[in-house]
Formats: sequence, C-alpha cells, structure tokens
Amino acid sequence: MRTFIFKTVLLPISLLAACNSKSHQIKDFIPGTYVNQAQSVYSMANDTLEITPDAQTENSYHIIRKTGFNRVLDGKLQPQEHKVKAFTGIWDEQKQTVTITQNGIVLVFQPGGNKLMIENSEYRKR
Repeated sequence: MRTFIFKTVLLPISLLAACNSKSHQIKDFIPGTYVNQAQSVYSMANDTLEITPDAQTENSYHIIRKTGFNRVLDGKLQPQEHKVKAFTGIWDEQKQTVTITQNGIVLVFQPGGNKLMIENSEYRKR
C-alpha cells in the first residue's frame, strides 16, 4: 500500500516540485551580462549581451547587444567599429528559454555551466 501511495501521489508531486525548482533556477540566472569573442579570417568581434527583466511586463526581458569588431582586409586589422542594438525577449515556461521577439532567436541558459547558448555561439556570464 505504501508503494502505491508513493507512486501515485508523492512521486508526481516531487517531480513537479523539481521542475518548478529548475525553472526558478534558470529564471534567477537570466539577468546579467554575457560575453562572447569570435574571429575569422574576415573579422574579430567582441559581443556583450546585457539582459534585464522588464519591470512592466512579467516574463519579458530587455536585451542590449553591444558589438565591437575589427574587419580584416588584406590580412590587416582595420579600426574598431561598434554597434548597439536593443531587443525584447519573452520567457517560455515550457521550453525554459527566452525568445527574441524581433528575430525569433532562442536563448538557452545553462546556469550549471555559467553560460548562455545562441545557436552555436557560447556566451559566458560575467
């Protein structure tokens, strides 16, 4: 009888609590600054994402992307250029991700690894 009660009542409750705990862990991790460096034969770039919760809208985030990059022309590094873009992200409770509304890009947060993944790009949280 005890096994039956555990399997039918307590196990689903404990699984639900674990899922909610993971959701809160990820949501608590989201706000912050994330950095990425990349380079190719054509350029070198430093990306910074600043993510803050929207005080007006639940499950919404302000995302500022700051990019500094140097083009490589004929093997020579060109002067640094800068770009700043602002986005809005929406938290998806089921998928445990944030989707940027302007372009559909999905942000996957990994608190255990202290990182954020955007497609194949890895951003480290500062």
